[in-house]
Amino acid sequence: MHFVSTENLTEGMILGKAFYGNLGSFLLKKHAVLTDSLVRRIRNLGYSGLYIAEDFSDGIEPDFLVSDDLKSSTASAVRTFMSVIETNSSSDSALIKSADDIMGLVRTLVDEILGSNNAVVNIIDLKSYDLYTYQHSVNVAVLSGVIGAAMSIPKNQIIDLVSSAIFHDIGKMFVSKEVLNKPGALNKQEIAEIQNHPALGAIFLRDRLSFNPAIYTPVERHHERYDGLGYPQGISGDGIGLHAQVIAMTDAFDAITSKRPYHDAIMPHEGCEYIMGNAGRHFDPKAVDVFFRTVAPFPVGVSVRLSNGLEGIVYKNYPNFPMRPIIKIRPAKGEKARYLNLCNDPNALNVTIQKIL
Repeated sequence: MHFVSTENLTEGMILGKAFYGNLGSFLLKKHAVLTDSLVRRIRNLGYSGLYIAEDFSDGIEPDFLVSDDLKSSTASAVRTFMSVIETNSSSDSALIKSADDIMGLVRTLVDEILGSNNAVVNIIDLKSYDLYTYQHSVNVAVLSGVIGAAMSIPKNQIIDLVSSAIFHDIGKMFVSKEVLNKPGALNKQEIAEIQNHPALGAIFLRDRLSFNPAIYTPVERHHERYDGLGYPQGISGDGIGLHAQVIAMTDAFDAITSKRPYHDAIMPHEGCEYIMGNAGRHFDPKAVDVFFRTVAPFPVGVSVRLSNGLEGIVYKNYPNFPMRPIIKIRPAKGEKARYLNLCNDPNALNVTIQKIL
């Protein structure tokens, strides 16, 4: 199977992977046939695309690090937690139960991450849900956990890291929605309100949920910058702390590769270039190096166009050379499919991936 962008979906295509929407309320099973009305609905929901089965992509199995059910359950638990804060903030018992539910799912997320044989994370797969607020928390948590595992952080510390990541934006619950979703430029007062959300989130986790500093401190510092020009305290370098620096990077990556009211999404490979370009300024260079080896800018199963005009599907990734995968070239009529190794083939050294289709 292979990934097809929403704009290229057509009636009659067959799903290669189950499709979830609205945290499970809308579901198409594997092998479902797309109708014209389904294609329109998927486009209206704002999805980037779906995995489709066809003869040419037989044998191509994208890497799925975390199960769909677990991603859906975790996103739903985050939604419930935020709803409890909004509607019944005075009830500590309801709040604690909701937080405990999330922490149980965090441990399961970490177990799946550590139990996976995948060397790189498929960022396209993390974009398979709508409702940005909840999806974003899950994406940042998974990406942070993968990077923590790649850094050989002990499991109990990965659990703390993923917990901080899942709650990293909780302070935005105390910022007005008008400011959060404002499509235009913010004024000074609005900027100050936004920049206070990390501190508000940390205080909430500390005072209302009695979380330990290993969880709430990274929440407070996830908008600090390696060069000291971040907020709220202007801490720099290693003083920020490893967990906060990992979350700062994964938060930024998922945000810029997601469509928001104030910006369009950029493609994963462009997001990777942004992270690399800000090593030593926004982000810890050591964390960026691990990120580059664990996040696939062109995941297995993605359809691409090459600089030589050929089109194909990403067949295999190399962790140390993520921009140079093996491509299964789509054959012309009457020809057999062939493979082009952008990493090792001397005849392909000047060939680059031009576009994700």
